[in-house]
Amino acid sequence: MAKALNDDPVYVAVSQDVVESRSTLLWALRTLRVKKLHLHHVHQLISMTPSSTGLEQSEIDAIQESEQASISESLLKYHDICIDEGVIEQDVDMSYLSANNVGEWIVELICQNNIKKLILGATADSHYSEGMAHITSTIAEYVIRHAPDCCKIWLVCNGNNIQTREGRFELAGSSYSYSESSSSLHSLDSALIPYEAAGRAERVSEPHPLSSSEERSASGVETMYYEEQRRRLEIEELKREKEQRDKMRCEREETLSSSFGVTQKLYSEEVIRRREAEVELNRAKAEIEDMKRVQKEHEEQHYTDCRLLELIQKERDEAIKTCEELLIHLNLDKAISSSHSLSSPLQWSLSDEPPQCFLCPISKEIMHNPHVAADGHTYEAEEFKRWLRHGGEKSPMTNLLLENDNLTPNLVLRSAIRDWLQRHPYFYDSS
Repeated sequence: MAKALNDDPVYVAVSQDVVESRSTLLWALRTLRVKKLHLHHVHQLISMTPSSTGLEQSEIDAIQESEQASISESLLKYHDICIDEGVIEQDVDMSYLSANNVGEWIVELICQNNIKKLILGATADSHYSEGMAHITSTIAEYVIRHAPDCCKIWLVCNGNNIQTREGRFELAGSSYSYSESSSSLHSLDSALIPYEAAGRAERVSEPHPLSSSEERSASGVETMYYEEQRRRLEIEELKREKEQRDKMRCEREETLSSSFGVTQKLYSEEVIRRREAEVELNRAKAEIEDMKRVQKEHEEQHYTDCRLLELIQKERDEAIKTCEELLIHLNLDKAISSSHSLSSPLQWSLSDEPPQCFLCPISKEIMHNPHVAADGHTYEAEEFKRWLRHGGEKSPMTNLLLENDNLTPNLVLRSAIRDWLQRHPYFYDSS
């Protein structure tokens, strides 16, 4: 019997919420030596009529179809978990049905399929606490109380075995014996349509003769069978629709990928254009800066030229003034010469003095190398340089700050001084 029990398939009752039953399924796969696995889901029926809900029948049908599609998707996820855990795909069967009372139908399934190993969720994983022993799930409590003694039941919560009800196969006369379950309710096995992902449907042996009550039950089961056949067809249609949606999604992704390539190309071209525009803008800015710099240089040059012109005009005026003074002195010398022609050379030289403009404002000596400074006055070049070397920053004549240290030769004054010295050969002897 123990060997037979070890070879029996393991049934796992799963809910529509994969997150809720995932830990229960993983516990069964990793704890028990699973050779054959059956995943069952009993869907809680909710009565929906146009009068009770206020919806159109088409809307109710759409809701029910969406619910069935959701169940199918959940079973596929459970199937993938089993494959990821190393279970061979052919050893995984899946089925579901709808019922008003989930607990009663799980007990009915145990009887009809002669289930000997069943794993149930004890309660929601969020209610788990270490060392818990109380079962809060009403469905689990009902199954524990009403399931045949031949079925061993594990109650699991959050990946932990909360309670185990051992199977008692030695009890004869049990209210759910093998003979009863195989004769009176065997037809219900056909109502559990295995999910198409399992790859095959189970074969059902011919039932034993039924009593009148059993015939009524078989009639109801037959109705359920056709209902499940209809649902199976609907599931197949949903699978085809899912495949069509997947194909459309792939085509859409390819289109998006192509569009992304075009967008990426346009983006790259736009980046290149912006970089070129930025380079052009920087070049234009540089040209504007160069123009401003050249304009500033021209303005500075114009200012310098204006200052130089003013200085030249000032020098010209100073030269004219000097020439006028020289002419006056020359005329005066001629008059003196004519009036003192009989006088001695010594007496003539002592009475004659050089013009004031011939004298350096610094040394008060007659200039031999006259130069015009930035203040517009004429100085002996060496005397003015000596003035600068000794810290002179201001004009000796105006006491104003000198703009620069430049000196310009006063050629007119130099020529006049030389001419005057030639006509006064005894000037140095007298001094």
